[in-house]
Amino acid sequence: MRPVWRDLDQAELDRQYNSRGTVADFSVYTRQYAEQTLAAKRTLKCVENLSYGDGVDEKLDIYPAAQADAPVMVFFHGGDWRALSKEDSGFAAPAFVAAGVTLVVPDFTLVPATTIPAMGAQVRRVLAWVHANIAARGGDPDRMHIAGHSSGANLVGQALMTDWAKDFGLPEDIIKSASFMSGLGDLEPVRLSFRNETLNLNAAQVAEVSLLRSGARVKVRCPMLVAVGEKETPDYRRQSHEVAEYWLGQGNWADLFVLAGRNHFDAVLEWAEPTGGVFKANLALMGLGGR
Repeated sequence: MRPVWRDLDQAELDRQYNSRGTVADFSVYTRQYAEQTLAAKRTLKCVENLSYGDGVDEKLDIYPAAQADAPVMVFFHGGDWRALSKEDSGFAAPAFVAAGVTLVVPDFTLVPATTIPAMGAQVRRVLAWVHANIAARGGDPDRMHIAGHSSGANLVGQALMTDWAKDFGLPEDIIKSASFMSGLGDLEPVRLSFRNETLNLNAAQVAEVSLLRSGARVKVRCPMLVAVGEKETPDYRRQSHEVAEYWLGQGNWADLFVLAGRNHFDAVLEWAEPTGGVFKANLALMGLGGR
């Protein structure tokens, strides 16, 4: 069969971009996200369902740190742009709150009720709202960091492509660091794969939302952590390497973690593990740790 993307034919392209097919049962992990989030809500203070916009899905939860003026981490969940919610995405709260970080977890409209660019617009509104309102919840708006897993990493990329001064009247350095986990910097192979039957991406949208296709559109300058599971497909790992190389090429600092023994779904759990290297690196970027 002829190649569809690089040297991949259609069958191999579909296999490379079928993250659910890399594990026996991906729902094992999504249940774990939800159970750990519920446990966090039972044991920690959580301010739930604050509105960052007028849409029915435009709600977020805040897990505040105990001390005032805490650094803030905003986490964008994955789910192929069409699944999961903030009710599955507070699993990192115990680790971050214990370290003195306020965690913010938003909801956003999912495909097919929206498009991926429109989802990115919601994420921008999340960050603008957090910058304007987090001080009232004990967070420091001048110490705001972002992280995303899987499709949430694409949303991180869209946030980094935002001209915050021009579009929102906010500081260009509103984002102090970014964590890009198990994500894709280029959605063109997704558009060409079976996944586009539900995502309905077109070429113009791919160019709009893909960090690796952004060129001079990137306005944000900040350090980035890129993480990918050792057991993810070769093209996911390749894209993670390319994102780190691209970010370095933009004159920024970047560090790549290939997480031993981790797959697409449990790599993000290492980010929430206090003894893990990714978590410790995140704290260091927030001024709370060694590295």
